[in-house]
Amino acid sequence: MLKFAIKNAYYDGKIVGYLYYNEECQEYEIEIPKMVRSFEAPFIISDFIKNGQFKIGKEWSYRWVSQRVIPPERQNIGQILKANHMKEYNEFSFLLKNEGRCCQDECYIEKVND
Repeated sequence: MLKFAIKNAYYDGKIVGYLYYNEECQEYEIEIPKMVRSFEAPFIISDFIKNGQFKIGKEWSYRWVSQRVIPPERQNIGQILKANHMKEYNEFSFLLKNEGRCCQDECYIEKVND
């Protein structure tokens, strides 16, 4: 299981969650520290905080990841794969390449070595 801190650059790199990736199952889960306030977290995560939920299941964790990577149905996906030296689409590879960054917020991921 790989672990990544979800950090918010706007709040000086504050950890707003932890993303877990199971390489065998290719599944994601997110845990949110209880001291994180909803306005500090990315949109999907903030909704869970508002509802008092600090564990996000596989489906919604995958949705969060998929919002942060190039979609597989992108018109020029072949060119994008070639430019990134990839033979096939893999959202986890794209997530790592862009450090989980997207244009919707200031959050990024950083690997945690336990």
